[in-house]
Amino acid sequence: MKKSNLMPSLVLGCICLVVALLLSVVNMFTAPVIEAANEAAANAALAEVLPGGSGFKEIEITSDYPAVVTKGYKADGGYVFQMSVVGYKPGLVIMCGVDTEGKIAGVKHVQSSETYGMETELNGAYVGDTLDSVELILATGATSGSKSSKAYFDAIKAALQSAVIAAGGSVDTRTPEQILQDNCNTALGTEGKTFTAFFSSWSEFGGAKVYTADAGVVINIGETFVGYLNGSDTPVSGGTAETAAVFTTYSSLEKVDLLAFTGIGNSVKAVYKNADGEYMFSLSRKGFEWAPAPMVIELIINSEGTIVSCVTVSHSESGGYGSVCGEPEYYEQYVGKTAETYTEVPNITATADGVDPGLTGGATQTSNGYKTAVAHAFSAFAKITEEGGND
Repeated sequence: MKKSNLMPSLVLGCICLVVALLLSVVNMFTAPVIEAANEAAANAALAEVLPGGSGFKEIEITSDYPAVVTKGYKADGGYVFQMSVVGYKPGLVIMCGVDTEGKIAGVKHVQSSETYGMETELNGAYVGDTLDSVELILATGATSGSKSSKAYFDAIKAALQSAVIAAGGSVDTRTPEQILQDNCNTALGTEGKTFTAFFSSWSEFGGAKVYTADAGVVINIGETFVGYLNGSDTPVSGGTAETAAVFTTYSSLEKVDLLAFTGIGNSVKAVYKNADGEYMFSLSRKGFEWAPAPMVIELIINSEGTIVSCVTVSHSESGGYGSVCGEPEYYEQYVGKTAETYTEVPNITATADGVDPGLTGGATQTSNGYKTAVAHAFSAFAKITEEGGND
């Protein structure tokens, strides 16, 4: 006669039930302990940037806050905010404490993919700053184009703005670029247009800035913005003698039709000529092969074929390598050079950037790219001004 399997199954079922009950009881007692431990660890991390803070409670981050703010906490001693910004790479996460007086109490980066570790030095650089006093601080060895330093500053400013908002106040959280775009759209009577700077290095604008969009042009002098719609020499509103003079100068410029010439180097994006026979070249050229964007260069060549102005408008070359291309000490070396002499400008070196002399790859590519752009400008100048050209 076969033995029944019922008894072992019942026993096993009872064992499982008892174990489940025991686990439930254990969890009932340990869950609060684990939760408290996790909360204590989190509070310890928050208290690191807000010394003396206690009773941290997460607050809702609404659209009123700067876009880079991802988390916020209110405490007895002030606020803590977490920001995610983009330096040389995405994912630079910074935690910042702001005390009840609106001062930076502590800062630390909690995540980073930055290459040179500049963010580590900046962790304590802004302590004591307020929204009124905070200014960009460059890490040691960083140039004015340092993306790590700029990203860190943006995070600090966002934290200070967020503290004002969390306390019930209001603050303009727009970036300088957003404010510029808004001012230009207001001056031109448009909405949502994207304006770009028009050859800001051209000295005959006398320090004024000219911004263009598909709908027209805006002249900016100081805090004054005056717009002119396409086909009109009458400002949309306002206007001064100074802005009118700049608009007249801008309107008198002759744009060169590059399609009328063959063999124009692909670095040359636009060319304008003024009444004095100077040619303004807008150049765009990739330097370091892994850079996310090309270098943008403004180059002016006079009627005699000599560079009278050279400015790096923007670049994304690596800090510590080719980023020195954005410094006047580098690009001003091209002033006074001709088609025969521009190659005399020394290449960017790792030593000049303050890094290991063996790491010169990016700097070499930056130098080569820059000189190729200049070469294309001289080649285009020769074609445009040669006998039979549209000079």
